[in-house]
Amino acid sequence: MTDRSAHPLPADELAVLGERVFCDDELGLEWTALEETPDEATVAQMNARNATVLRTLALVEEHDETQSEDAERAELHRLEAKLDLTLELLSDLISMKRGRVPRRAVRFNSRGLCWRADDAPPAGTLLLVDCFVLPAWPIPLKLLARVHGAEAADDGHKVCTRLEQLDPGVRDWLEKLVFRRHRRAIARRRATA
Repeated sequence: MTDRSAHPLPADELAVLGERVFCDDELGLEWTALEETPDEATVAQMNARNATVLRTLALVEEHDETQSEDAERAELHRLEAKLDLTLELLSDLISMKRGRVPRRAVRFNSRGLCWRADDAPPAGTLLLVDCFVLPAWPIPLKLLARVHGAEAADDGHKVCTRLEQLDPGVRDWLEKLVFRRHRRAIARRRATA
């Protein structure tokens, strides 16, 4: 997140993200325009899957902060390293089969997403967005997002979308992800200052 007093959000991003904590990150991002809104059962399945992905991601991103003995902590770190390697290998295999997902600079929170693209769908278009929030992990969040605006920019278009039909649990997990990454960004800035 940037300091709003030093760099206020542009109006299009403010309209989508609101006055809430947001995250600037480079994520794998793909989208498909939908002709119609998915039925309730499909949306419920998407929400359940997204909740599982976000809960699991929270476990992967969080560090062991327990006061366990050093031997136990070392064993946990070895296990974590093995798991990281397995995820990386799996990601490479899936990427070879599927192809690399383009990484983009994305500003997001639990209300919306803004990114730059070569082409832009018109305002009002409903998109199914695959958002790879952990680049080494080949499992995306599948989000329904409606294009709020798409402005021409020097390097293509800036697309801003509002998230739709997120159940409260998924919205809560997404807010936690944004807050964790926001907190880390602040810590990195302080460490380099």
